Amino acid sequence: MKKEDVETDRFFNDLRQKVCIVYGKQITSARDCDALANILLEKHAITLNSQTLRRFFGLIKSNSKSGGYTLDALSLYCGYNDFEYFKSVQTNKDLETFFGEDNSEENYCSKAEDLCRRVMSSPKYLVTTHHQLMEFPSVRKFFLEHYPIRDMLGTVYSQYFSVYLKYNNSNEARIFAYGFLFKSAFLQENDELIHLYHNMVKSIKLTTDIFVVPAGMKFGIELLYADYIKDDKAFKKTFLEMKKFRKKYIPNSERSACSFEYSVLELLIFSSRTKEMKYLVDNDTKQIYPDRNFVSLERTQTHKEVWKVLCAATYHKMGDKERCLESLAAINIDDIGIGWNKYYSLLYHLICLQHPDFYIGYDVHDKLENLINETNFSFYRTVLRNVYKNDETRSLIKKIK
Repeated sequence: MKKEDVETDRFFNDLRQKVCIVYGKQITSARDCDALANILLEKHAITLNSQTLRRFFGLIKSNSKSGGYTLDALSLYCGYNDFEYFKSVQTNKDLETFFGEDNSEENYCSKAEDLCRRVMSSPKYLVTTHHQLMEFPSVRKFFLEHYPIRDMLGTVYSQYFSVYLKYNNSNEARIFAYGFLFKSAFLQENDELIHLYHNMVKSIKLTTDIFVVPAGMKFGIELLYADYIKDDKAFKKTFLEMKKFRKKYIPNSERSACSFEYSVLELLIFSSRTKEMKYLVDNDTKQIYPDRNFVSLERTQTHKEVWKVLCAATYHKMGDKERCLESLAAINIDDIGIGWNKYYSLLYHLICLQHPDFYIGYDVHDKLENLINETNFSFYRTVLRNVYKNDETRSLIKKIK
């Protein structure tokens, strides 16, 4: 059986049931479809022939799925604006069932944050939540897309993304899931999986319906991978292509808490490509309009602090000590929220380690060791070894101690 979008099939079935409820009985014959076609035309001015309806209800075999016009028309018959609106209503019903009755997206986000805390606090919750979400694909989609737990990418939590792909196969969803699986592999230094997930992401065509964040992630992964395998030609070609796409995504970036440049830099920061990182920092598109989706104040603050960390890391790699220290001084690492804090604290403390005059008052080495052990991000242990090999850094650390 070919891999297919099971979640969409589930919405098809929901719509079939809803049409039958509005029609007044189960639709099981060609006669029912003839009657429904007449009702649609006479009472709603909707033109759907009987054969199209028989195909929709599975009364005749077909290898193709019902088209957008059919789904929108039948959704309208059931009282919904279109099929997308019908799906959103069904998703909200799942959220109510899973999280408890509440029609406020703000409260769903709060409950999702609580779920993050439980998943992070206990291996038991990690497993039980994984199984609970099996029954609610749309809730899994909401939970992962709104609250991907970066801090746990070095654990079996990464399986959440694999199952997510079973129910969400759009280009955007595949970039999102494979992108996080690539980050997981990279930070755990798993060479085989780095190659695998890069190839998965690279094979996905960047279509106009893909939102700004996954679009930037796709370029970030391809750039980091080219740097990782030391393919300078591929890196330069990809960066030029990224600059062209960046212009197309400026309007989207102006309506997003995360810009296109932010999303690319999140990956490229693990390289030593200072010229390109500086370009992203200098040309970051600022948000001037509300986000397309609800974003909590806590998440907005997280994005702001993460951007400061990314800037500090860029200036440090550039050798611009003054601007690096200015950025470090502006960061409140505790304002980076649930699921993100350890992931970005590692980068923050690594920079601090190399500026000993900045971190007086705490043992940054112990902090880094603890974070590496907690996250299983062995990448940072390798980086740490290289830092201690640097004679200048080693002498500065000894001097401050």
